[in-house]
Amino acid sequence: MRILALDTTTPLLSVAVMADDAVLAQMSCSAKRSTSSRLFPMIDTLLNYAGLRKGDIDFIALTVGPGSFTGVRVGVAAVKGLAYALKREVIAVSTLEAMAHLYPLEGMLLFPLLDARRGMFYGAMFRYINGSLERLTEDALLSREDVERVSGSVTFIGEVASRLGYPSLPFRELAPSVARIARKRAERGEFTRLFDLKPVYLRPSDAEETRGIIVYKD
Repeated sequence: MRILALDTTTPLLSVAVMADDAVLAQMSCSAKRSTSSRLFPMIDTLLNYAGLRKGDIDFIALTVGPGSFTGVRVGVAAVKGLAYALKREVIAVSTLEAMAHLYPLEGMLLFPLLDARRGMFYGAMFRYINGSLERLTEDALLSREDVERVSGSVTFIGEVASRLGYPSLPFRELAPSVARIARKRAERGEFTRLFDLKPVYLRPSDAEETRGIIVYKD
């Protein structure tokens, strides 16, 4: 089972190739520059390094948010096009779940946190039980007060929590975690229909807020 996995939703753009349970190669770079222009060259370079062609990939996994609005859109559009061209299935993974998957700490409450801008944050709570990651809450848009309420009882993941003054585990590239999550789902046949592959924003973009368009409800 060969998996191409990618994350375009965080400040660290990353791509990985996994065969069975081993990561063959991975690559990451800052996403401050144009993600759209760098993603496909990274994929080509990575596959070449792993000695594979695009057609050798069995399916594609990606993070779909929450996270960078531009990054989420770029990743979903790229995978839709690639999966359609290769006639491959896809698996969509929550960015926050991939962050929690970085740290398999048995029994510990894990709370990955991302900057949603304008004083808001994306977060969710997870816990490892018997070696498996258990989701305890849905991905949510949080205020500073919401974050303060859970602080002290959870272990934060990501530099956002550090900036807020809370101890946190460091953020790392997510593509390998995305691949590992996707592998387990693929074994259970839990693929995402290409028609259903959509970005997860949790809040309107700045442009939509400026126009007064409401795209979500509390």
